[in-house]
Amino acid sequence: MSNATDIRQSGGTAGSVDHTDTGLAVSRTIPMPPTDTLYRAALTFCLDGADVMMYATLKGAESAESLWHALAQSHPSQPSEICGPALSRIDRMFVDGLTRWGRKASANAMRSFRNALSGWHNRMMDLPSQDIIQLADWFTMDGTQWIIGPGHPCWPSQLADLSIRSDWAPPLCLWIKGDPRALTSCAKPVGIVGSRDVTEYGRYVAHTVAEQAAVAGHLVVSGGAMGTDAAAHWGALNALHGRMPANVGRTVAVFAGGLNHIGPMRNRTLFERIEAQGGALISELCPGTIPEARRFLLRNRIIAAMSSTLIVTQARLRSGALNTAGWACELLREVYAVPGDINQPCNAGCNKMIGDHRAMILCAATSTEDICHERHKPVMGVCPGISKSIGQDSSENEEAMEVPATTPLSPASSESSASQESSQDPGHSKRLKTKHTQPTLVQSKDGPASATAETGANKSKGEELPSSHQMPDLRVKPKPDPEKEAQQRIIIAKLPEMERTLVALIRECRKRHLIVTPDALLRVARETVPDEIPNIGTILELLGALELRGVIERDAGILKLSSRVG
Repeated sequence: MSNATDIRQSGGTAGSVDHTDTGLAVSRTIPMPPTDTLYRAALTFCLDGADVMMYATLKGAESAESLWHALAQSHPSQPSEICGPALSRIDRMFVDGLTRWGRKASANAMRSFRNALSGWHNRMMDLPSQDIIQLADWFTMDGTQWIIGPGHPCWPSQLADLSIRSDWAPPLCLWIKGDPRALTSCAKPVGIVGSRDVTEYGRYVAHTVAEQAAVAGHLVVSGGAMGTDAAAHWGALNALHGRMPANVGRTVAVFAGGLNHIGPMRNRTLFERIEAQGGALISELCPGTIPEARRFLLRNRIIAAMSSTLIVTQARLRSGALNTAGWACELLREVYAVPGDINQPCNAGCNKMIGDHRAMILCAATSTEDICHERHKPVMGVCPGISKSIGQDSSENEEAMEVPATTPLSPASSESSASQESSQDPGHSKRLKTKHTQPTLVQSKDGPASATAETGANKSKGEELPSSHQMPDLRVKPKPDPEKEAQQRIIIAKLPEMERTLVALIRECRKRHLIVTPDALLRVARETVPDEIPNIGTILELLGALELRGVIERDAGILKLSSRVG
């Protein structure tokens, strides 16, 4: 994993972030990460994913800093009089760490450790500097991302459960965009996962369950992907409408790559809204890390570990959501699955989990009282760099923070409105934070104006709205702009060779009148280019890369090339 070309190097202190577009926002100055956390970030840079060898070695070291120095001194480029003693020290750290972890240092374990050590040595040289303290801005993307370690008050303690098996490892640290307090705002978060090519039934269940959980103050955790994940996040955000922000649970999206590679692009509005409404985007990987297919499976373990209750709303037999459910079962989490039509393949995964007694049946989407702990307010504790806790102000402040039930559809329009009012009344900044409103999630056929008018007429101030079970339809395409489309045209010839090959396979499937799915692509690949694309993992990895570039789109589970492809 080489990240040196993806992150801009700089020096100095971390920066500040001030989200003022909702009542949830507070002044946030991202502080310089502690020294130990910076060294944990440097050690993470040396990894190619979750690494039990590094976790064990760190358990045997005095600190992350001492491990880093031993790692640097044991590099093969060092003189033998320095490298030899350092190798002995780092071997001792590994053995001590295994002992503290309750494992034995067998000969096979030592061989595996030495192989891992070689990889760490290779990757550490990709850092732009070996002076880790000077890389604080480099690791935090110029102060736009938090980095927290296990000693931070916002660290989710349940991640420690990932160490119960010798082939698992918790993350060394976490990168965060948004409010870190969201991670510990609920003692027993609710995880919601499912397929990307979800049906309206699956989307409804994910959205509704997430909304009801957030209304009860619970944290909703998912993966930020299209389909089920997006529906769950939007459901949690929708819970704010007509309710006090201090009473509504947050949502956290867990990503499989660095936070400067979050995707898909179609969900950009969703990610911005999660940050603006007090939620968080998190990753265990350094900025610049590409979200490869195998990393999604590792990402799933974090979703499972953070969740006290995991709900699979809809999944095929080969869905990644079943991988998350497997992690949750191993971690002894409560797992629920939503039953569906047995004639539909999209429900086969959930139905099988229920039939195999690996999940309990979710009997209703409109109430989470039977599957979650008691209703509560989000616990927004003290966090260095955040000036205050939501909910600790006076009742006057709480009234100012209330999100109105009637809101405009466009976030941009409300931003301009708030800016205009600010110029007329500079002293009214506190109220301005609440004037920025969320997109209306209930739309009538007559358009946004009639929807908001009807809502305002039927609901008095402060009264809770019933669940809408709707969300912004991000599939709706704006009117085409020929000039803009020409500028954004994607030239296939400029793509990497493997991605061009997959585009050719998509076109070949269409020539054969096949429905373009990963399985169909694999069948055609085995006939035409068996050596270049050997397995389904390669297909999924390339599809993920093409989706991030905007080359392909999904429509009801069917893949197609974007209209911008030239």
